Amino acid sequence: MGQDFYRHDRQFEHRSFLDWLIQILESEAIDVLMISGDIFDSSNPPAAAQRMFYDFIRRAHEHCKGLQTVVVAGNHDSPGRIEAPAQLLKEFNVTVVGRVSYEKQKCVSQLPFIVPLRRRNQEQMSAICIALPFLRSADLQTDQMGCSYSESVVRVYKQACAQARELYGSDLPLIAMGHMHASGGKTSDQSERRLVIGGEEAVALATLSDQFAYVALGHLHLAQSVAGEEHIRYSGSPMPLSFSEINYPHQVVRVELNDSAAAIDKIMVPRSVEMLRIPSTPQLLPVVLEQLMQLSLKPLPHDQQPYLEVPVIRDQPLPELRTQLEETLKDVPVRLTRIVFSKPEQTERAESRPPIAGLEGLRTVNPVTVLERLHEKRFSHPISAQLRQTFSEAVREVNSGVEL
Repeated sequence: MGQDFYRHDRQFEHRSFLDWLIQILESEAIDVLMISGDIFDSSNPPAAAQRMFYDFIRRAHEHCKGLQTVVVAGNHDSPGRIEAPAQLLKEFNVTVVGRVSYEKQKCVSQLPFIVPLRRRNQEQMSAICIALPFLRSADLQTDQMGCSYSESVVRVYKQACAQARELYGSDLPLIAMGHMHASGGKTSDQSERRLVIGGEEAVALATLSDQFAYVALGHLHLAQSVAGEEHIRYSGSPMPLSFSEINYPHQVVRVELNDSAAAIDKIMVPRSVEMLRIPSTPQLLPVVLEQLMQLSLKPLPHDQQPYLEVPVIRDQPLPELRTQLEETLKDVPVRLTRIVFSKPEQTERAESRPPIAGLEGLRTVNPVTVLERLHEKRFSHPISAQLRQTFSEAVREVNSGVEL
């Protein structure tokens, strides 16, 4: 929540999803809600986004008596900010874990990360949740331990399993929560931030698959199972967070435990605001304008209007393109969000040009030649006679000291 989507506010979408989620929690008689990180888009989210989240917690508690909620911080979240209201949230049967560190062969935390899970309004434990947030390299002390980030994360989960069994025995099923890039998970273009700069970040969590009845993961936006293990899953983002996710099947995952086995159902999230890509593939400007003029949409309030991405093949300079598109769409209830440029196929002439060699070559090259080469590289066809003449006149005026 709090995402600024190309300068468009998404509060309507977030509110629609949370309203829908409360209906699902109520109609499905859910015992436990697990939120695996990235509650907010940034570590310092807008006040409105924070109010919306905590209002959701309050409303879920009112509508779903006895609901237990477990929340862990993601890489977008501030661990301290997530943990700050922990004592207050206990009144709503909510456990939050912002940070867990690893010291002397044991997981330690200021907050309990091993959480007994119960059915609604029952005292008897039904499962144990190992609720681990996004683990930063500094928390893991990877340098001191002499192992990679991935190895350190797996080590933490092994230790947490051992601690859970030591506390509660071996009869209850274990559920794990985590926020990471698990090995075998498919990433999304334009979306997820790299977790570990300069290192191997994909965690081989599937090596622990026999330890858990279910693993609820956050970070990757595409809903998916991991490494062929159906019980290790990303629920994915509940709405598209970039145009690369325009065709994603957004969902929440309903898990029913029975004798340590997990029955998994996917419940599709309705999309409250559409994302359009017109044309569907990059086209030259005349084709783009023709397709946009044929666009017919029903009237909607501004915050419910579809987002529009326009892919354009740029075969010439288009300095007034956005103005041109906005004029074409002025009576269409749509939000022009993004223009994506593609180059035409390279011509043999542009590809066969020899490079300008060395500093001496730069000193002697004609500026018109530089323009010709740049134009051919960017637009894949020769410069027009008119543009060459205009540029040549500008070069002559600069060289003669005439003020432009």
